[in-house]
Amino acid sequence: MEFPIPEKNQITVYTKSSCINCTKVKKLLKDQSFTFNIIDCDKFILENKEEFLAFITNLIGKEYRMFPMVFNNGKFIGGYNETVSYFTSLQDKLLDFDISF
Repeated sequence: MEFPIPEKNQITVYTKSSCINCTKVKKLLKDQSFTFNIIDCDKFILENKEEFLAFITNLIGKEYRMFPMVFNNGKFIGGYNETVSYFTSLQDKLLDFDISF
């Protein structure tokens, strides 16, 4: 089975149904007006869970078994809490950037 890889130049979120943090991360990204790609992993988990987890381990470089799995520009960010921290940090950096003429 082939699994989709994270999009370049976009946020990619691997999700599964009935995942509270998946719902929260999608709401966070939507509220911040980010464009993102959703990859529903229910079928992967049902049909070949171990192969999917091996794919994720290879993609990330370490074992990771929690949802959501969020990537930005192909780089692994983490789950919900890490995504909140990541985008808060980016916003803080933008606020610190002072344009003077």
